[in-house]
Amino acid sequence: MNFKHLLILFIFIFSLSLKSQTTTMSGLDKGLAIGNILVQGYIALKGNGSKPVDPNAKTVDSFCFKNKMEEKITIKFNGKIEDEEIKKEFVIQKDEKECTYNLPKGIYTYEVLLSSKDTFQKGEYKVSEESLMTINR
Repeated sequence: MNFKHLLILFIFIFSLSLKSQTTTMSGLDKGLAIGNILVQGYIALKGNGSKPVDPNAKTVDSFCFKNKMEEKITIKFNGKIEDEEIKKEFVIQKDEKECTYNLPKGIYTYEVLLSSKDTFQKGEYKVSEESLMTINR
């Protein structure tokens, strides 16, 4: 029997035991208890979704930008990592997100340009883990 079958069996047996305790539990309490069991079972089957981060990795899985401005923006993202020049350019619509994947860890410069081509923000960012950079006013 695999884990899913054991979980279904447990839920069935538990629901039968709840049925026998009708005098001590209201319908709402039973519903909450069953809902909690179902949620916990789903979490157990699904896993927590996070994978362990390898501190020795030379890249991050993803690095993303989120545009919370009232207009589209352009982001110029540059870095020189171990003699390799890395240049990325993103055009991000309002309330959208763009990502780059398997980005080498290191220090990058970025420039946020408005649709009028005026510079909104400039800076440096040390990429050392998976991140989301939000651009807003």
